Amino acid sequence: MGELLSIQNFLISLIKDSRVEIVLSGTTSTGLKIAEQKYSKNILASGPFPLDWWPFSFLAWRRIKPDMVISVDSELWPEHMQQARKRNIPFCIINGRLSNRSYKRLKYAGLLRKLLIPDNLHVLASSDEQKKRWCKIGLDKNRVTSTGNLKIDAISIRPPKTEEKNNLKNEMGFPENSIILAGISTWPGEEKFLLDSIQKIRNDKIDARLLLIPRHAERRTEIIEEINSFNFSFHKRTSKSESTGENIVYLADTTGELLELIKAADIAFLGKTLPPRGEGQNPLEPISAGIPVVLGPKCTNFSEIVESLLSFGAAHQGCSINETKNLLFQILKDPEKRHDMHEAGIEWKIKQGSPSITTLGIIKEMLFGEERNPS
Repeated sequence: MGELLSIQNFLISLIKDSRVEIVLSGTTSTGLKIAEQKYSKNILASGPFPLDWWPFSFLAWRRIKPDMVISVDSELWPEHMQQARKRNIPFCIINGRLSNRSYKRLKYAGLLRKLLIPDNLHVLASSDEQKKRWCKIGLDKNRVTSTGNLKIDAISIRPPKTEEKNNLKNEMGFPENSIILAGISTWPGEEKFLLDSIQKIRNDKIDARLLLIPRHAERRTEIIEEINSFNFSFHKRTSKSESTGENIVYLADTTGELLELIKAADIAFLGKTLPPRGEGQNPLEPISAGIPVVLGPKCTNFSEIVESLLSFGAAHQGCSINETKNLLFQILKDPEKRHDMHEAGIEWKIKQGSPSITTLGIIKEMLFGEERNPS
């Protein structure tokens, strides 16, 4: 599903080209369901990805007769790539990325690497660093291009206007002049960490409030117990009654509303980045909304994006739980720092351009010999 969402802008643009017919496949039931709902009326066909085994790949290729195969992220399918090579058809990976584990395995794969990285493979890498990785495992540098991360285009949110932000604050029971810390897609243990942080900053006479958006809304009962242990006034979004009075905490115990709710925030903590977890959640959502980001020691799922944001000054990372808490404390107290991080995030987003447009241009060049759009 994540891959499908990341390519939606690219896919829609490709669908609009009358010269192109698309067969869309997937490997998960959720992804296939979304593909059917969103694209079935505008594509040739959709369905489960054919098994990467000769009888199935041969049958699929004989029926579909594709002119190009496009895979997403780092999907390597030796039998399908072999079918493409036999027919002299390009096999292209878009948003190409290699995890640390995949990179190490392929780097030392020996003779097997030739099978996994065939001569007809083209990779549109998600970053310059990823481009280097693909080249180091043996792919010809002329077949690798850095196009940027397609997930950047998948986030439609923009920094909110003052009125929109204040309306959200009022809805949550937060004063307009209060400072809102958002916990984004938090995991067990991180809610208590954020509640501790809010208590600390409020003890220092700073009017900070907490917007909690847990990764799993069904954890609401245990999170409410944590909130009650601090004696904070709060409101949960699923409550039948409207929020009245002033709240210290607002619990967004729903699913699918993160992009709208974080518009109320002045600073965000990125969930799943504190020990014992370290995979991290998507930092593009708060950054796209112009929100400064603080994260814990690890964010392995988005390491390259995080490193880039850190270098720009749009995000700050703690090396430990205590250091992360101190970072939150310092930034909550410093409006100038928050402003600088906000501006850095906007600058970073602008610099990324549109990876979808770049990717589309290269694919059309490969298909039709068109020159790439310089924009």
